[in-house]
Amino acid sequence: MAKNSYTSNEIIGTRVIGGKNGTRRIGKVRRLVFHPKEKRVIGFIVKRPDLLWMFRRKDKFVSIDGYDLIDGRLCIRNEPDATDRAACKKLGVDWDSCVLWIGLPILSEDGTEFGFVGTVTFNRLTGAVESIETDGGATSNTLLGKRVIPADLITGFRRGMGAAIAQTGRESEQTETTEYGAILVSDEAKDIVAEGGLAEKAGAATAVAADKAGMAVKKTGDAVNKGAKAVGERAEATKEGFVGFKDEFQKESGAAEKKKKALDGETVETESASEQIGKAVNQGAKAVGKQIKKSKGMFSAFKEEYDKARHDD
Repeated sequence: MAKNSYTSNEIIGTRVIGGKNGTRRIGKVRRLVFHPKEKRVIGFIVKRPDLLWMFRRKDKFVSIDGYDLIDGRLCIRNEPDATDRAACKKLGVDWDSCVLWIGLPILSEDGTEFGFVGTVTFNRLTGAVESIETDGGATSNTLLGKRVIPADLITGFRRGMGAAIAQTGRESEQTETTEYGAILVSDEAKDIVAEGGLAEKAGAATAVAADKAGMAVKKTGDAVNKGAKAVGERAEATKEGFVGFKDEFQKESGAAEKKKKALDGETVETESASEQIGKAVNQGAKAVGKQIKKSKGMFSAFKEEYDKARHDD
């Protein structure tokens, strides 16, 4: 089952067939034709191949309800009012008043310019326009992107403003009078954000980079905290070692003092003061050594905890 919503890009260039058996090659879709007052496509201009590559054939107009889509091709129905003037009469439109929207400037009610009409999305069965896409030219499209303006914000075609327009089906012909026209949209269209440009992509990339940077900072901070905790645990053991040094030093010093007093009555001193202090220092150092042994690998522990936290998901 064929879809109902189509874009002008999908239809333009499509091969068109017809004839009594629906197999004769007619040409290719060249343009979309729009109603002079309503927001809808009324049919297509079909470019026919030149006769013997020398004589130009007149383009054919196919009504929006005068064809069937078969295997990706437009097959004109074998009905008198499916094409040209008879089709216009059936549709109730004046052929010379019909408009070619694509390429016309887009203006808001306050005069803001949005470029030109690019791709048009419409209902293939009714011709109702669903949205138009702005086209500011290759450079503008690449840098700034495009806006997609929905039908409810499109006021319609307006004459007497915008750019010069050509008569339907006679775009290349010179005329004595120049007529101007534009597609008018609501001021609300200014709130639509352009999409697909480098500016948008750069903004998105910056946001992603900032988010990743924030996550990296948080992760690094968590890793440092875990490493610091490990160091703190080892440092606590080292602190106990120096407290132990003090305790052992004082204990040994006290023992030496008592021993000295006990021997004073006999005026015998078995150890010099420096020897006594040295022994006390040795005892304290042993206590420190025991505690430092407990804290061995303090900075290695930091590195292990840091690396582990950095690689955790």
